[in-house]
Amino acid sequence: MRICGIVAEYNPFHQGHAYHIEQSRRLTGADIVVCVMSGSFVQRGEPAIFDKWTRAACAIAGGADAVIELPLLSAIQSAEGFASGGVRQLAAAGITDLCFGCETDDMKLLSDIADTVADEDEDFKRQLSERLAEGHSFARARAGAAGMPDIASMPGAILGVEYLKAIRRGFPHIVPHVVLRQGAGYHSDDISAYLPSATAIRKALAEGQTEQALAAMPERCADIVRRALSEGLTPVFPHAFDAVLLHTLRLRGPSYIASLPDVSEGLENRIFSAAQNCRTREALIQCVKTKRYAYARISRILLCALLGVTRDMVVAHNAAPASHVRVLAVRDASVMSALAKAASVPLITSAASPLYPALDAAATGVWALSQTAPPYDKADRDFTQRLLI
Repeated sequence: MRICGIVAEYNPFHQGHAYHIEQSRRLTGADIVVCVMSGSFVQRGEPAIFDKWTRAACAIAGGADAVIELPLLSAIQSAEGFASGGVRQLAAAGITDLCFGCETDDMKLLSDIADTVADEDEDFKRQLSERLAEGHSFARARAGAAGMPDIASMPGAILGVEYLKAIRRGFPHIVPHVVLRQGAGYHSDDISAYLPSATAIRKALAEGQTEQALAAMPERCADIVRRALSEGLTPVFPHAFDAVLLHTLRLRGPSYIASLPDVSEGLENRIFSAAQNCRTREALIQCVKTKRYAYARISRILLCALLGVTRDMVVAHNAAPASHVRVLAVRDASVMSALAKAASVPLITSAASPLYPALDAAATGVWALSQTAPPYDKADRDFTQRLLI
């Protein structure tokens, strides 16, 4: 049996995602397509716009056979940790193939870039350090140090290279495939574009353009979201936890901030100082970020501060093998049976399992603070929500 894996966030699910799933099935001839998806918070250091079960249901409606959860400690890392964690979970679920979307479908080019980056010889390390010292972001500094083409610093290519690295380092039996990204670019916020991006959909929702946002989703997915909204689900935006974030930073101080992932070179003092005067998360990021310390990096640091995620926790997580596969949704019972046979670790469907990380359940509880209607506002929903079939 061929099982194709996809690493995703579906924040939210849109037409481009449905195309990716369809093409992944076609390219691989897979019997089952499994998507590993971020839970309550996403890689950019922000809350997911909808709860993970609504997003998982959309993925099933959009063509996936199963949706499993990417553990929080993988979901909120930079590209390398995010990709590595996604591949690790999918490998534990028994995938034979991995298919990712990218701005290029030249697999040889991506493989060559992955080889160059993975080698990290002394000349590469020297040039990388020099470019970082000049104030370049890590992605651009790495691309320049490796002599990569411009495509290497684009979002899909960055992740694609990291997927290939993760496969080569630990899971060489997995066959990688690439689908050329269609429609608007990752950062495009034009809701009227052909196949609008998730960024554009979130912006439309933030501006109250709900119907325009829903029109960018497959019809069945739009129906799921429309029904959830009518039941009281509220879209969640990055500013939702501003007060508690600033409270945490001001209360815990520089020593706590210094313990967070990606904090170095006295950055904790810069963040703490800014937190004394800034009134919002966005203002804080704008005050702290530089060419060297990019927006997304600061955003992830602030999310870790909010959730109590330390550097040591991330290091331990990255060094450990997958202990479980949390299944959020499946197309039908036969898919669950097939996954149970293919997986190398236990499948779980609830946080009641001792294998489920307490931090992930706590993160769901934090996300629920943004809601006012049940079941979306329930802090213990990871324990009570049934598997979606």
